Amino acid sequence: MTRQLGFGSAQRLVACLLVAGCASASGVPDAVRRANCAWNVCLSQEDTPTGRVYRVDNQEPVPVTVGLIFRSLENLEPPPDDTVRVIVAARSSASVPLRAIRRGRPMHADVAISIDLGSSATVPDPDVVYGVPFGGAARRPLTQGYGGEETHLASMRYSLDFAMPSGTPVLAAREGVVLYLQDGFTEGGADPRLLERANLVVIAHGDGTMASYGHLSRGLEVAVGDTVREGQLLGMSGRTGFAGQPHLHFHVGVRMLGEPGRTIPVRMRARDGEELELVEGALIPPARRTF
Repeated sequence: MTRQLGFGSAQRLVACLLVAGCASASGVPDAVRRANCAWNVCLSQEDTPTGRVYRVDNQEPVPVTVGLIFRSLENLEPPPDDTVRVIVAARSSASVPLRAIRRGRPMHADVAISIDLGSSATVPDPDVVYGVPFGGAARRPLTQGYGGEETHLASMRYSLDFAMPSGTPVLAAREGVVLYLQDGFTEGGADPRLLERANLVVIAHGDGTMASYGHLSRGLEVAVGDTVREGQLLGMSGRTGFAGQPHLHFHVGVRMLGEPGRTIPVRMRARDGEELELVEGALIPPARRTF
């Protein structure tokens, strides 16, 4: 699942990050370069004497997966496949050239663009063990563990739900950079119209993985671009968005939306270093608050 744009158009992208919450980004066209942007990833085109070049500029701290879907071409040699997929490393650029069939003649392409943060080719650091993503004094039940059979299906199968009262501290389970957040919502419940109205934080890690923390209360403690350490306060738990009860939704993935890798299994340790079994019904001890 990715979002598609067409060149020369400004579109609002709504990208569902969680079963019960979404993040959004907007595309703003550049009058000169006809650029399309989603998150901090922009695409532009340039005509040259030999053809046309599509350029991807990625200013995000994770790689991105970009697809150029060529629906029709005039005076441009078609690529081997109708869709060209490009993985662009964090904070770098890549180009896709198309050669003109006849130089000096007009060129035209009907192309749609899909953008997804992350890459299925990312290999997570196998030595990383995550901290518990909440603080407080009480153990909290894991109401949905790996392989849950309620809402965590298919691409969301490696998600975790921790039941907890609203106002419980939500902590970074691993150091990283705040990649995206959504804040300001107050309403929650088992109503599908609330699907896109959950407060959430997404943190990018050094190995290209991303952790999502969802259903938080309004008033987050971090901003996009902040570097956070493990155990740092991100906000307070809540029930915003599509949520039957107050809880914390947590998952790690190598793709924001697409497969494979939208969610991946991770290891988690208690504050004494003991590795936890992330199965439904387990009582998970809180992390030590270090902020």
